[in-house]
Amino acid sequence: MKKTAIAVLGAAVLIGASVRASEPVPGPAGNEAGSTAFINVRIFDGEKVIPAATVVVEGGRITAVGTEAAVPAGAEIVDGAGRTLLPGLIDSHVHVWDESGLREAAVFGVTVLVDMFTSAEFVSAQKKAQAAGFRPMAHLVSSGILATAPGGHGTEYGVKVPALTAPGEAQAWVDARLAEGSDFIKIIRDDGSTYGRAIPAITRETEAALIAAARARGRRTVVHAATLRQCREALEDGADGLAHLHFDDAFDPDFGRLAASRKAFIIPTLTVLAAMNGSPDPAGVASDAGLSPYLRPEDLQMLGQTMPFRSAPGAYAAAERTLRELRTAGVPILAGTDTSNPGTAFGAALHGELALLVKAGLTPLEALRSATSIPAALFDLGGRGRIAPGSRADLLLVEGDPTVEIKATRAIVGVWKDGLRIDRESWRSAAAEARRARENQKNAPAPEGLGDGLISDFEDGAVSARFGSGWTASTDSLMGGKSRAELSTVDGGAEGSARALKIEGEISETGSIRWASALFSPGRAPFTPANLSSKKALSFWARGEGKTFAVMIYAQSSGFIPKIAFFPAGPEWKEVVLPFEKIGLEGFDILGIAIGATTAPGPFWLEIDDVRLK
Repeated sequence: MKKTAIAVLGAAVLIGASVRASEPVPGPAGNEAGSTAFINVRIFDGEKVIPAATVVVEGGRITAVGTEAAVPAGAEIVDGAGRTLLPGLIDSHVHVWDESGLREAAVFGVTVLVDMFTSAEFVSAQKKAQAAGFRPMAHLVSSGILATAPGGHGTEYGVKVPALTAPGEAQAWVDARLAEGSDFIKIIRDDGSTYGRAIPAITRETEAALIAAARARGRRTVVHAATLRQCREALEDGADGLAHLHFDDAFDPDFGRLAASRKAFIIPTLTVLAAMNGSPDPAGVASDAGLSPYLRPEDLQMLGQTMPFRSAPGAYAAAERTLRELRTAGVPILAGTDTSNPGTAFGAALHGELALLVKAGLTPLEALRSATSIPAALFDLGGRGRIAPGSRADLLLVEGDPTVEIKATRAIVGVWKDGLRIDRESWRSAAAEARRARENQKNAPAPEGLGDGLISDFEDGAVSARFGSGWTASTDSLMGGKSRAELSTVDGGAEGSARALKIEGEISETGSIRWASALFSPGRAPFTPANLSSKKALSFWARGEGKTFAVMIYAQSSGFIPKIAFFPAGPEWKEVVLPFEKIGLEGFDILGIAIGATTAPGPFWLEIDDVRLK
């Protein structure tokens, strides 16, 4: 799905992800030997309810379940009276770009994240770290790089994505992803038509070739299709699953039967479909008393946002109707949120998705299976998603009974990963402090010299600014990349001005995250927050060689992940105006404003002039 902030883009995540806020590491807490007995506890074992029993954990594994289970000497006793013990939850559609998302997910009882697009380098690093032993964070399963057309969805975020142009490339492409550590193959058919855009997409023939190539290697395929027609074609071509329900408002009562006949699974991602329909946080995650104390400012901001584009007005209602048909047909439904898009937050959003699934027609038991045993089986997560002897001790203990009232998953008592309890308290304390700091920053004075909002007109021939700590070249060298950028002033600015800033350099062919830009820091020191909330938009004049360039605005409340807007720059000077509200910024804690190139490899040049805040 499209990302607004590299949120995706995270995006993430993608540009500037090397700079992170200080975050707590959640766990382990207590009983590091890992011997624990949950007594007199209601159990949802991933499939069914056991009314009252004992669960014994030793050495990171569940060793006994039942009313007669013997409690080992010295075990930590956890009283489960009035509580329910569940397998750690599984979010079957996210985008993770660094370990922050993995740590946060665990705080909310989500112990497995199924990633649908990240960099190959991140996947490789996580595979090695996971093999090394216990980590107090969610386990990662990932497609790595996705399969898309040149210029297609997924290529816009600065990550190196080897695109496909013909079916004959499919087997080599799949083999390259498996060599990088991908667990399954993600395929993009979305052409942007459902939300008013035109995006290149691979052909149906290439899709079919990719599915066959993955099957030849014993790997599953998940297809991101946007229309009902594309979804039908993906299933007919043999896809194992769909990453979303379709975004258009079409409905076909036979679709469920088709999915069932093909033994395919569906990840509805209702949370993000709601955000595409203009409904932020439809399940009330941000205001929930059990979840909100653990949410950071950037989480609250993301949960309150909607997508910058809209699906058809009736798309969400059609999705609910389709979901009911899928349920009736017996199609496996997987709970997934598409975090990190607007309207989501790692871990917390899954509790909202479960509520939306129930509202759409699933029973609470069915919704819980969609986040435990079903994805565990379909993504080959041996030992996860179940409470049974031999299973990994990834566990979530909650007050109440979520098998009756699904929102009880939010009343979290404790989370265990591989038998060790996650230290949620340190995360809660840090999140509270971050929220206080955010409120304080809102009242901070504007930078001295902000005045009429002019940042730079470059008329004096210097690469300087009227306030803040000035301009500097910023490239992906911070992430080990090889892109370069140089800043200079040149004669002949916009609207008859004498001079302008020229940014020239080259985007490297190598590296997963690529950018080269001019970065302005509005604070007294580089990358310190400045309150620019008295202004509502950034404007500047630009001309270039006909490529698409990017504005990247970093804010402390966005987790140091840039909000991104793209603009074309041709040979004639044109004004670019970017309202903060349009990209989800309040403007009170701006760290930096970068303007430059992000995606297409090769040399580039861009000139900008009269950069100001309005």
